[in-house]
Amino acid sequence: MTASKKWIGAWSHQSSEAFRANHRIKAFQAYLEDLEASPCSLSRNAPQYIVDMMDYFGAEEVPFFGEKIKRFKLFDAPFGLGTDQPLMGQEEPVLEIYEVLRNLVMEGRSDRIIHLHGPNGSSKTLILELLMRGCESYSHKREGALYTFTWLFPKDETAAAMGFGGSADQGGGEGADADSFAHLPPDRIEARIPCDLGDSPLLLIPPSRRMELLRSFLEKAPDEEKKRFVATYHLQEGDLCPRCRLIYDTLLEDYRGDVEAVLRHVQVRRIYLSRRYRHGALTISPQDTPDAGSRQITLDQSLSYLPRTLQHLNLIQLYGDLVDANNGLVEFADFLTRAPELNKYLLAATERGELALAAANVYLNLVLFATSNERHLDAFKQSPDFASFKGRMILVTIPYLLERSKEAAIYEPILQRIGRNKHVAPHVASLMAQWAVLTRVHRPEVQNYPEELRSLVEGLTPYEKALLYDGCLPSADGRYKPKQLRALKELRPQLRDEFRDTPVYEGRFGASPREIREILYNAAFQGSGGCLTPMAVFEEMKSFLKDKSLYLFLQLKVDEGYHDADAGLERVREEYIGILDREILAAMELVPETQYANLFERYFKHVRASLRGEKVFAAASGQWEEPNESLMQQVEEYLGISEDAQRFREDLLGQVAAWTLENPDEPLDLMELFANHVAALAKGFSDRTSGQQEAIGMALLAIGTPDFQTFPAARQETARATLNRLITRFGYCPHCAPQAVAYLLENKFGRERD
Repeated sequence: MTASKKWIGAWSHQSSEAFRANHRIKAFQAYLEDLEASPCSLSRNAPQYIVDMMDYFGAEEVPFFGEKIKRFKLFDAPFGLGTDQPLMGQEEPVLEIYEVLRNLVMEGRSDRIIHLHGPNGSSKTLILELLMRGCESYSHKREGALYTFTWLFPKDETAAAMGFGGSADQGGGEGADADSFAHLPPDRIEARIPCDLGDSPLLLIPPSRRMELLRSFLEKAPDEEKKRFVATYHLQEGDLCPRCRLIYDTLLEDYRGDVEAVLRHVQVRRIYLSRRYRHGALTISPQDTPDAGSRQITLDQSLSYLPRTLQHLNLIQLYGDLVDANNGLVEFADFLTRAPELNKYLLAATERGELALAAANVYLNLVLFATSNERHLDAFKQSPDFASFKGRMILVTIPYLLERSKEAAIYEPILQRIGRNKHVAPHVASLMAQWAVLTRVHRPEVQNYPEELRSLVEGLTPYEKALLYDGCLPSADGRYKPKQLRALKELRPQLRDEFRDTPVYEGRFGASPREIREILYNAAFQGSGGCLTPMAVFEEMKSFLKDKSLYLFLQLKVDEGYHDADAGLERVREEYIGILDREILAAMELVPETQYANLFERYFKHVRASLRGEKVFAAASGQWEEPNESLMQQVEEYLGISEDAQRFREDLLGQVAAWTLENPDEPLDLMELFANHVAALAKGFSDRTSGQQEAIGMALLAIGTPDFQTFPAARQETARATLNRLITRFGYCPHCAPQAVAYLLENKFGRERD
């Protein structure tokens, strides 16, 4: 046996085993046995299925405006393919969608359209794509099994005589059930007629008996199963599609009411949802044709393949997008750009769960989603039709992100693609994210805050507000006292929610991720070589900002520093210079990086002892000594505390006491709590060593040129070591590291490279 034949044989064996393990085909009686074992899982409707799917993938707590929020792991795209794009942020709208779905479960029917609206590029479509991908993946799991059925008609002499199949002993075939044709081999099947809607086999049971059967199964089910069960419209009133109803009734007549004989013709099949193949998950784009229709099979297909008992019937075939989407979910993309006449039928479809077609009313089991941008929604609200649709829609706002770290994560895949062709310097994603957020935040309305805090809120700059939103405190420059920082931290939820329920909510306007992507690609490929650096991005952004007529957010009126894209760019550029200053200083190793943290820790111990009237243990002498006032004053000088040092020291202890009360079970981390003070110490040292930094920087820029030999040997060694650390520790390359040093020298010392 050849290797290839052996491989195919092994593959075939695995496929056969998987087919049996997944119960791909079974008789109706076997399906009922499965239903008895899992009455909730096999009787749930589409909203319940999506809720269970989201729960199946699990959830975790993630940062959210400095706090914590639940995030469904589904939106991390855990499908193992590497091609799915995860959703960055948007935890709050997703939670709202989840709650809407749970409410639809409790109501027992999906009777409203979940309408996602927001600015272009805010991830509305991505949310739905991941819901569809999740359903597709879940349908392949044991917990997500879905079943439909096909009508089978055997091909033998008895079947030919009767027109549709004979007695039970005609069922034959290896593995066949004695009372079913479900497992007949293909050569003994005359005709297969699948259910167009992919309906559950449960609908073969009349509604009056359906609930009775399920309740009997539930009596033996665990308590958790009983709690999950919901008597939905799908179970209480749902019925077969027109064709299946006609086949069922015809067979029942010919079998003189023998239901068992009718069910012999039912083959239960497991189905899998798929967006690619339009099974239970699809997107409907704006179009000028109806989303569903019906036609007679006999109009365009031969009658010869049908059993004789069915050939006289006017069998209906259902078709269209909504038919394909049944048992899952559908997205009406750009819903409000469709012709209004095409949408009006959805009013009845959502309210009653039925689709009115020419041949009959068809029961649907799916969740309807719609997406639209704010401009179209604003126009629709002025339409006479809006009142009719409003009651049948649940509006969920999907804004642009306001948290810098999550916004930066959107750009990482873009930069990875750019990185295949050229090196990407550090900080590009975070700086672009910061600018994007600055274009989106609103100036707080001071009158909405307590009077004693209004001056604090009024002075909050866009940059500081963006820092707060990302869980940081804007105190590196010493502008705020510890008490004020605590107040800002407590105000964060109110700042975040201030404009939430207004038409002009935060995140409605601003730079779109699509526009940032355009800037990044243009900056990356404007030259044939080199790296993608923040400096190159800044230059591209200047060009982007020149024509303000192209983008709505650039036309907004500047509001005391807010909505000022040009000023935001300058502020981001200043941040980058500060980052370079810290990184290059660290790479020069003029002082060990841990020294700042160690120095602040020593300072705090002496401050605490001083205020408590205690002594400090000196490790060098092994003695308890008085707090070192000289040390405390030196540190306060670096921190820029020139007046009321005593008040500053008291505030430090007060901040520790407040943190301890808020976090009684967590160990205190001084370096985390006072990170801004440690950074201020580093900055103070940087200002006092600027001469050394400039000299080493000039030597670094001369590496590889004849001028490099004019520098002292010690400085040459330091310059080479600095360049190496910038590359190995901070992610620069030999090309962009000197560019970064040159940019810092130019902006900090006014030095331009020759």
